Amino acid sequence: MTIDAIKKLFLTCLLTAAFCMHFVVKAEPKIKLGVTERCPYVCAENSANQGVLVDIIKRIFEKKGVTVEIQFFPLNRAMRMLENNVIDGVVGILQRNALQLVYPAKSIGQVQYVMYTSGNSDWLYTGLNSLKGKILGVEAGKSYGIFDSYIQRHTKDNRVIYQNYGNNSTANLLKLLENQYIDILFEDKNVLNFHLKRKKNKKLIEGGVIPPDHLYVGFSPNNQQANTYAEIVTMGITEMRQSGELAKVMANYGLTDWENQVAIERDPFAGNYVERLETNFNFKSGGKKIESATLIFEGSTAKYGGYWQYAAKFKESLERLSVGQLKVNLKFGVTTEHDIVMNIAEGKSHMGMVATNNLSPFAPSLGFLSLPYMFPNEESIKKLFHDPLMEKIADRTGLESNVRPLSFFIGGYRLLANSAKPVRTTADLQGLRIRVPRNQLMVEAFRSWGIEPVPLPWTGIWPALESGVIQGQENPINIIFDGVNKTEEVWDVLKYITNIHYFMFTAPHMMSESFYRQLTPHSQMLVQQAAREAEVYSWSLVKKEDDKMTQFAKTKGMIFVDPLNEVGDWQAKAHSIWPEFYFRVGGKELIDEVLDVIK
Repeated sequence: MTIDAIKKLFLTCLLTAAFCMHFVVKAEPKIKLGVTERCPYVCAENSANQGVLVDIIKRIFEKKGVTVEIQFFPLNRAMRMLENNVIDGVVGILQRNALQLVYPAKSIGQVQYVMYTSGNSDWLYTGLNSLKGKILGVEAGKSYGIFDSYIQRHTKDNRVIYQNYGNNSTANLLKLLENQYIDILFEDKNVLNFHLKRKKNKKLIEGGVIPPDHLYVGFSPNNQQANTYAEIVTMGITEMRQSGELAKVMANYGLTDWENQVAIERDPFAGNYVERLETNFNFKSGGKKIESATLIFEGSTAKYGGYWQYAAKFKESLERLSVGQLKVNLKFGVTTEHDIVMNIAEGKSHMGMVATNNLSPFAPSLGFLSLPYMFPNEESIKKLFHDPLMEKIADRTGLESNVRPLSFFIGGYRLLANSAKPVRTTADLQGLRIRVPRNQLMVEAFRSWGIEPVPLPWTGIWPALESGVIQGQENPINIIFDGVNKTEEVWDVLKYITNIHYFMFTAPHMMSESFYRQLTPHSQMLVQQAAREAEVYSWSLVKKEDDKMTQFAKTKGMIFVDPLNEVGDWQAKAHSIWPEFYFRVGGKELIDEVLDVIK
């Protein structure tokens, strides 16, 4: 090749490269996002208004010069497209349904499921007993949060659950409610209100609500721009809220900012609450009282753990006190905590033990035990549990759910453990993804501290920690260190423990209210006495085990820190959410009675 030919070829390459560089620089940035139709969040593809979530996302990205391409898919297909890198993200997703995605720090919407009744009904949800004899209408395949276990349990019984399959679910269920084929319609408040504006339906009544879920846009972790996209959304939604632009977008769909939404206005605990419960309970006494029986005691945990040791002590005490007239059969590790509650309520077992947060959705008068910073010290909760007020609360709980708390296992405070850094203030939580149970009070406590927690079932904690999907959890110390029994020791995954006192772990020893009322007064007294003996035994046992585990963890290099300004920072922020939940945790009057006892 001649020198001139080489020069010509070199010049051609330079021009080609310049052209390509010019093309890349000038190309308009684009992001592809998958959506699933669910008006008013995401509306039909050919609709003039594509939905509030689409409008929000388009405004945020287009201000940054990024074109948003919306592609409509069913959610399952959208997730597959995301995994295959066909799209960059999914709009309108719950974090707990896809933990592997990259999320903004701020949500872009909220779903709020409500139990609706017809306009001539005065029904209110007050626990499991209030659902007896009612047909609940739901959409097949949809998650209804804490009520999923109830729906799944009765999914094949159309006298309890009616499931609508196919399209136009909301319209179909509305017709069934109007024609009294179902008694209660379970639907998202925004979806129903949007639907009713286009139809001439009769007025509906809100009879109960479940905790809301925040909606996000999730980005593929395979996308190099995922963190940048997430930050754009975080800053964008914050700016839209501050400028008033968000309120205008929401108003276009007849909605208001989800951060300002108010809960159901009808207080189920107002007025003659206990009298109404007694009327609805319909307990029929009669026949010979029971003084000899074998009681089935259920627990979801494995043998030889804290619950088991409590139950074994109760069994020993009751069989000794009753001289063998009342025996106990322990069944542990065979079912879920929600199923234990419903087994007892339905009379399929006699008693059991579950974490308070797994009972309180079905027995609201125990919900106050989950209020963050309700019990700033251990002495206060022990004082309450031995006060006559707890007998009154036990009576209410039995009427609400047919489940009576006899005594309580106390597992210590739920401490904060993480793998990344010492956390002494709520500001230190920034950048961490912390697992919490699917308990709205715990979720909202962390939101009050400035982060979005990750609700996960217990079985999902360690895989998520080991993979780095989450960086921490909050649990009593012995539960945090349950990882020592797994393939990797817990101190290989977690490093820092913060000794916060935001939530005292409690687990009621529950008994069927119906069965309890059939016992002779003497047998009731023996059951109560045995429960107290087991309670005292377990409290002492847990304290010793906690001290032992703490010292052992320190020898393994775990770093324990105390929170700074816990009262003014952690506690004050958590207390700010209390008024939002009075209607769900027994009512303000009951909370005030409890505070009078423990002060």
